[in-house]
Amino acid sequence: MPDNKKALIRYRILDKCFSDKYHKFYIDELVEKCNDALEDAAKHPVSKRQIYADIEFMKSSDGWNAPIVSIQDGKRKYIRYSYDFSIVEAPITDMELEQLQTLIVSLSRLQGIPCYDWIGELLTNLRYKLGVRGGDNDIIGFEQNRDMKGIKCLPDLIDYIIKKHPIELCYKSFTGKDILWTIHPYYLKQYNNRWYLLGYNDEYKDISIIPLDRIEGMKLSDVRFVPNRKYDFNSYFKDIIGVSFDKDLEVRHIVLRFSKGRLPYVVSKPIHHSQCVEDEERGIVTIDVIPNKELVSQLLWFGNDVEIVSPTELKQQIMQKIKEMYQIYFDVK
Repeated sequence: MPDNKKALIRYRILDKCFSDKYHKFYIDELVEKCNDALEDAAKHPVSKRQIYADIEFMKSSDGWNAPIVSIQDGKRKYIRYSYDFSIVEAPITDMELEQLQTLIVSLSRLQGIPCYDWIGELLTNLRYKLGVRGGDNDIIGFEQNRDMKGIKCLPDLIDYIIKKHPIELCYKSFTGKDILWTIHPYYLKQYNNRWYLLGYNDEYKDISIIPLDRIEGMKLSDVRFVPNRKYDFNSYFKDIIGVSFDKDLEVRHIVLRFSKGRLPYVVSKPIHHSQCVEDEERGIVTIDVIPNKELVSQLLWFGNDVEIVSPTELKQQIMQKIKEMYQIYFDVK
């Protein structure tokens, strides 16, 4: 059980004991009550020292300013509230108020995205019941596109993945052709502000990567679900940039030379987690990835600030792209 959950359970048990006017709870009994409530107390029992620390927190301004007192009873002392009080009914503290304000600022950025429709109602209730606004102006800007085509599919796809429902999906190719597939959905991936569905395709007998903005429609299929026993998607994406994946290609050691002006930016924002600066003076950076179209796009984006040193085939691929661009812009015959 997480430590924060254990603490909450202890606070509630102590609160109940301190509110009881008809029983006297000494420290040993408080320890026993808390241990009875905690499922893993046999392995990790609560100590007297912990209970005293909990009491001090409850009494503090970071806690609930609880009116806890110790009352002498012969040679021992019992502990209770000095007047009617409960942390359940206590007003929100300044620290909690600050935390809620920060939370509201973050949550408000998600309003309007279909799978987060519930956030609007939650924020309204928080602002009305607690008077918490979180600031009138946005202070954080997340990259998102609420009008992105296909994003409305997200809630249903999440549900299908969790419940292991196969779907019949209408995919519109870039040539305008409608293609019907039976997909067994496994995973959703976002890259470059675009969402992708990964799932087993009955037609190809393999994984398909489907951009959500190409989905024209979908419905539940009555075929038996094919479970994912082959792919760990964290590992699946470990050796690539983006989402496109050629299973016939292997990881390549790619050597790049960056200009002195660009190198600090590449160091501060790595192209890939495998990135290594091998020669800072010469601007030599290496990455170990499976080459794909996203890698090519990334390298072209750097323009003349980068040179592909190796492998040769990647260098030639970039050269061909530059040649085609040159012909477009300079009309080379």
